[in-house]
Amino acid sequence: MAYRLAARRGDLWAGEMLGVCLDGRRILLIHVDGEIHAYEDRCAHLGVALSGGRLEGCVLTCAAHEWRYDARTGRGINPKTAALRRFPVRIEGDAIWVSLEEARG
Repeated sequence: MAYRLAARRGDLWAGEMLGVCLDGRRILLIHVDGEIHAYEDRCAHLGVALSGGRLEGCVLTCAAHEWRYDARTGRGINPKTAALRRFPVRIEGDAIWVSLEEARG
């Protein structure tokens, strides 16, 4: 699995999210509950960039139509059938590495 440098830990504080571009793909990094998660920066509804939405606690809300996701899992809250494409994250020192191969499970 090939990992790419996505950001530095200083770029993403606890409770924040950050949109980055890796190999032409929009990726959303989210730092919640002491962990960093990576998702495709695209709402499951209409493909709107989630980096333009809101992160309140562990709830990520799309700015376009208020679809909501659990920022820890990428699973839909409203609607429950929605899900975000999740990518593996590895932290080494102050570097945040993301694999563009979709995470399983």
